[in-house]
Amino acid sequence: MKQRILAETRKCRQSLHYFLCEHAWIYDAVQRDWLRFRLWPAQWQVASDLLRYRQIVILKARQLGLSWLVLGYALWRMLFHPSATVLIFSRRQEEAEYLLGEERLRGMFRRLPLWMQLPEAVREARDCWMLANGSVARAFPSNAGDSYTATLAILDEADLVPDLDRLLRSVKPTIDAGGQIVVLSRVNKSQEHSTFQRLYQEARTGRTDWHAIFLPWQARPDRDQAWYAAIRRDILARTSSLDELYEQYPASDAEALAPRQREKRFPLEWLLACYQELPPISLDASQGDRAPFCDDFGSLLTVYRWPLPQRRYVIGADPAEGNPQSDESAAVVLELPTNEEVAVLAGRAEPAVFAERLAHLAKLYGQAPVLVERNQHGHAVLLWWMEQASQLAPGSLLPPLLPGLDGRPGWLTTTASKAALWTRLAERLRQQQCRLHHRRTFEQLASIEGTTLRAPAGQADDLAIAFALALVAADIVASPATIHAGGQTIIRG
Repeated sequence: MKQRILAETRKCRQSLHYFLCEHAWIYDAVQRDWLRFRLWPAQWQVASDLLRYRQIVILKARQLGLSWLVLGYALWRMLFHPSATVLIFSRRQEEAEYLLGEERLRGMFRRLPLWMQLPEAVREARDCWMLANGSVARAFPSNAGDSYTATLAILDEADLVPDLDRLLRSVKPTIDAGGQIVVLSRVNKSQEHSTFQRLYQEARTGRTDWHAIFLPWQARPDRDQAWYAAIRRDILARTSSLDELYEQYPASDAEALAPRQREKRFPLEWLLACYQELPPISLDASQGDRAPFCDDFGSLLTVYRWPLPQRRYVIGADPAEGNPQSDESAAVVLELPTNEEVAVLAGRAEPAVFAERLAHLAKLYGQAPVLVERNQHGHAVLLWWMEQASQLAPGSLLPPLLPGLDGRPGWLTTTASKAALWTRLAERLRQQQCRLHHRRTFEQLASIEGTTLRAPAGQADDLAIAFALALVAADIVASPATIHAGGQTIIRG
């Protein structure tokens, strides 16, 4: 018997997955009973990630058992890694104590085999639970807990925490000595661009040390399309909107992170139908003849498809001032006739510098015609273009500029022309006559307000405008006219 216990202990210590599947129990609210913890495929993968990454942010749909999984992981650490310190944070003290208590973490412990249940050094306290091997778990509200050194810190329902940024600043030092932090939550759409949402978005780009995990509604095996359709019908009947569906049961992180749609210009379903996220092409010296162009752009250029000789391209551009506080200048390259987004140039640069980069980009894409927004700093870009055109040697041409509604180079944005711009884009989206790949372009389009036709205060819409202008450029190129201005060919059909 003793040998069997030693062998089983060894198996549990060596494998989190084995411990959870063979010995962990969780409470099932539907069956109203404690059941064996049989990991679903998505939970199995998350368990593997818990063993691999130190900083994890999890965006999830509702009722996927992730809190149980993370607490099971915490219990495994406490049992088989003596002197582990687990800090559990939630919105309020009572919620953190609930996670620590008999209905969650302690309840899992009570249902282990008796030989696995270590003596408890601290048993009765609601906010602290200690085992005889020195391991301890403590429960905190979102405004406490920064005086401990943690083996594992768990921040549950993080997007519902009022001041998550302050909490992260407090908790992060507790794990800097080699500990681990897991931040998990469903999205809270009443807080657009919240700290949790930004943390997840930055993690998924790979620009930070955080590892991002997204779990959709179908990560739970007992949910199928019929179940989802019923939930969708119910939410539409109650709210006349799909915002609650995307908040509670997202199918993608794009749905989860999109702003509330009730007052938005473009229906999210239209945007999602035209959106396919692609990994960008690496820009390095291996690109051969294209490498000098990549050097000119630095980190500002995102490429999804390189130009092909037999294809035609157009560019929409929205220039900005270029100082550290201004919006970014942005340009979007579309491939014709599919209107597929194949490259994006975005960053803060002086108008003349942006104009030069824009010209390089247009040359790279086969002398692609360019439609520039002719407002404020767009005039400086157009002036640079005209000056460069006047200095070219005979027979040399810059990529052609395209005219706006008034026949002059560039698109003059007025109240009427902006409404026309968005209406044209909406029709392309409705008919699925364009294809988006760039995440920030998608997010900005999803944020445009129906009443103001702008992004919400404090948010950018430069990429959204550039994409819409590129669609206008595609329509202009389809016409046969030849237009000249200031010695520069604007467009030749």
